[in-house]
Amino acid sequence: RAVMVEAGENRFAVIITGMGTGNARIRADAALAADGARTTTQRPDAILIIGLCGGLTEAMRAERIVAYTECLSTDKSPPIHCSAALTDAITGILQKHRITCDRVTGITAPRIASNRSEKLPLAGSGASVVDMETYQVLSAAARAGIPSAVVRIVADPLDVNIPDFNSALDANGGLIGSKAIWVALGSPFETWRLLTANKRAMARLAPAVRLILQSNCFLSAKTPVRN
Repeated sequence: RAVMVEAGENRFAVIITGMGTGNARIRADAALAADGARTTTQRPDAILIIGLCGGLTEAMRAERIVAYTECLSTDKSPPIHCSAALTDAITGILQKHRITCDRVTGITAPRIASNRSEKLPLAGSGASVVDMETYQVLSAAARAGIPSAVVRIVADPLDVNIPDFNSALDANGGLIGSKAIWVALGSPFETWRLLTANKRAMARLAPAVRLILQSNCFLSAKTPVRN
């Protein structure tokens, strides 16, 4: 369900896709009616995807804010490019407020890359960061003809190991609570470090997102948002 919020002169529908490629695809298709069923008056003018990501290179340190220029998929689907105008406007407003935001290529994977050996093959694609939802949302937006941008923050850098929760994933990529608990109990320190890093990263990302939402980024990109 979408939660309506206002920031400055902009009005937004906030939609939480949940974790995983399957969940992202389901929520994005439903929200954007990518099959064309949504009417013009209901149609969002732009999409902004926010969240955490994993670093795939040495440069992508913890709490590094990134804006995707394009997103790849591990299933070899064609890259999807983000709106250049919208991305320019977003990085411009962050730069104006002295917030560093790197432009990167991201990649979406159906599994959690929990250590360096799992991340390096993903880096071989040319991506600098990895997540589990972006490609599916961008794909739905592209089918609906809606310009999109992505702003994420690195929670787990290349050399930081996190618990391997892949055995606790359901078919859509979300966590099965009962199984996830056992994984967490098997790696208590790594789980605590992961949760702490995620909380710290989101706290750092929040002010940047607030600036974006309250600015004229969407108007500057000729895609004013009033979903």
